[in-house]
Amino acid sequence: MTATAVSYTYRYPFESTVDLQPQTPELRMATSLDETSDDLFFDGKLRRPAVVGRMLSVLCDVVRTRFYQPFAPLDLDPVVTSGGGMLRFEGFSSCCGVYARVDLPPAAFDIDLRGKGTTNVDFNNPMRAALRRLTDRDDASFQVGGTGVTLSKGTQQIVERKVKLPVRWIKGFCEVQAYQPRLVPQLELTPAEARDVFKSLPKGKSRQGVFVTKTGRAYRTTPRHKPGSVWIEGSERVRVLEPLLPTAKSVRIWYDEDAQISGWEIDSDVGRLFTLVSPKLNRGFSGEGQMLERLAVGNWQAALPGVADALNWQSHIEPSEIARTAQTGERDVEATLAVLGARGLAGFDVTTGKYFHRVLPFDLEKVEQLQPRLKSARGLVEQVEILSQNGPDVDATVPGSDFTHYVRLRLAGNKCTCAWYARHQGGRGPCKHILAARMKVEGVENVKIGEGAQPVTE
Repeated sequence: MTATAVSYTYRYPFESTVDLQPQTPELRMATSLDETSDDLFFDGKLRRPAVVGRMLSVLCDVVRTRFYQPFAPLDLDPVVTSGGGMLRFEGFSSCCGVYARVDLPPAAFDIDLRGKGTTNVDFNNPMRAALRRLTDRDDASFQVGGTGVTLSKGTQQIVERKVKLPVRWIKGFCEVQAYQPRLVPQLELTPAEARDVFKSLPKGKSRQGVFVTKTGRAYRTTPRHKPGSVWIEGSERVRVLEPLLPTAKSVRIWYDEDAQISGWEIDSDVGRLFTLVSPKLNRGFSGEGQMLERLAVGNWQAALPGVADALNWQSHIEPSEIARTAQTGERDVEATLAVLGARGLAGFDVTTGKYFHRVLPFDLEKVEQLQPRLKSARGLVEQVEILSQNGPDVDATVPGSDFTHYVRLRLAGNKCTCAWYARHQGGRGPCKHILAARMKVEGVENVKIGEGAQPVTE
């Protein structure tokens, strides 16, 4: 069996706190540094403390919630990245069916951001309660990182928590990067229109699926599909955003109609919160496999060193610029960014349509073990038999666990006779047989991607 969790120890010099002094409340976020920077990630004053406090509270509510199945939520902390003029907080729900990110531009602060890097931020219960109490009348100081919170600071108390970081949470970062470029803006709502939509959502922990649609001038939910509507199952995964509506300037809903994945963007005058919601309540992003074909083929192996060298905590990565710098093609850069995303080194911002650089605080030596379908495909490449090939149209046979499977590669869509394809029809990424055939046709070198992960049975 593939491991379901990776042990990781978060060590904090103190508990994150909000010191509510009469004149200048000070927001101090304890971080678990990974030696990316010795400088402060940020040190300054919030222009709208209440708005930022609400956004971070909602993000933490997502991270600390298991929307599917009534198990105890996992004890996880958001990841914060500073670089390129942006401060970003990211995390997944405990069930991995919701991805959330808070983007804070320089306009959110009275001074510029300092330093660059990525780390965990300790969001304990007192911290979250204090964030909710912040008001815009507070002259709040905000600090993240710095030598004052390193592990070896004199005799300061170290708050240490050993947690099991779920493998699916790590893999989810790779998958949401694959979906976001495919999203299109579907609905643009005013805060009042968004409130009407939220009121019409099924109440409680409902598995009932509904469509958000526009009827005349009004937006509402309906059980029937209409052109331009957006599917949502598990309405509590969207209702978690409701506390942000009073300070929202607009609410934009992004959508991938084929995959039925929606993105919900709450925009304010000092930042935005974006969530990506999976199509089914019981379907996490970690098992999608949308990145597998990019990981399997392409010239990313040769392009990887040049692309990685070009990353410097950019908040907006331009593939064309990196392609010129690394002297490679844009397609290879895109494929390389997919690989780097699988390693926690790149993310995608659907609002700007650009990748951004960050380094997740994981044991990266273990990350490449987390794609067992791709590992199995690499083991099958030498056994693929090409029956016919006419340009991009390829017919091949690939051995399976019990039978030899017939694979058809077509521009209109690939097909396989295995059980995986019969269940998902390509909706959760290619099966290992299609991957192996694509790698055979492309002449991809059979590169070892890591030890320890067991092949999956299809």
